[in-house]
Amino acid sequence: MAKRLKDKLAELKSWQWFLLLYGAGFIAVLSTSYGIKLLMTGLP
Repeated sequence: MAKRLKDKLAELKSWQWFLLLYGAGFIAVLSTSYGIKLLMTGLP
């Protein structure tokens, strides 16, 4: 299973890596800002 995943990762093109990292960063920023908003307004 892990080996097949490794092969799949090796097949990723550079633009796919960029897209993957961009998506992960976007989600991280989104969840962080949401968390800060919750802290500011006070937890329900």
